[in-house]
Amino acid sequence: MKHIGVKLFVFMGIFFCVAGTAMAEKEIVIDGKLTIDEDRLHEIVKDIIRDNPKLLFDTINNYAKEQKKQKNAKKLEDSFKNRLKGIAPDAHTPVKGPEDAVITIVEFSEFQCPYCRKVNKTVDNLMKKYPGKIRLAFKNNPLKFHDQAIPAANAAMAAHKQGEFWEYHNRLFEKSSELNEELFVNIAQDMGLDMNKFNEDRNSDEIASQVLADKAQAEANNLRGTPAFVANGVVIQGAQNINYFTKVINRLLKELKQKELKQKEE
Repeated sequence: MKHIGVKLFVFMGIFFCVAGTAMAEKEIVIDGKLTIDEDRLHEIVKDIIRDNPKLLFDTINNYAKEQKKQKNAKKLEDSFKNRLKGIAPDAHTPVKGPEDAVITIVEFSEFQCPYCRKVNKTVDNLMKKYPGKIRLAFKNNPLKFHDQAIPAANAAMAAHKQGEFWEYHNRLFEKSSELNEELFVNIAQDMGLDMNKFNEDRNSDEIASQVLADKAQAEANNLRGTPAFVANGVVIQGAQNINYFTKVINRLLKELKQKELKQKEE
């Protein structure tokens, strides 16, 4: 169906050019039907594509943009209709932002994922855009095909034991394509962490269980890819841009405002 849509979109763009050419050659009859020899039609279409490559590119590009816009709109509506319940920070979950924030965003992520690295700045900018309104929680969802994802998660959670999760988290993302044992140690040393405790914690059964529990929760809620976010139950899948996040946050804030007004009226 997608290929048919692209072909139709391109055809419509070319059609108007063909019609214009045919009209110039006086091959349009009075009732408005295009009467042109098939061989001549092929020649005209080839000439149009050859002489107007930008027309073809722009037509396909505009179609793709429209399809993405419609897909995102549907995804947004589906997320609000099918909200997840029970997704909240656990006792071990790193959290930042005020406890009384009206919106809690739970992020399921991993440190070797390039998309997670990309969206990290987006989330930081989002929290700056809504000061005091968002509380962010980080849960680990290391993917099987990233061999350094679990060691990185364990190291970050060990830093969390010393109250330094978010800085360690940011430094890992800065070096997400270079993750290895030496880097984990170097970051911890550079941050001045207690290295004995850091190494003990990151190799402990306790932290291993915490990471696996986060991953199990992600899988149980069909949040298999990274990154994935749950904002007051609303799922945001993938490294969406700040405009998409803003739509979700604004809609949630509007809902909360309406609920507050309704309670006052009652």
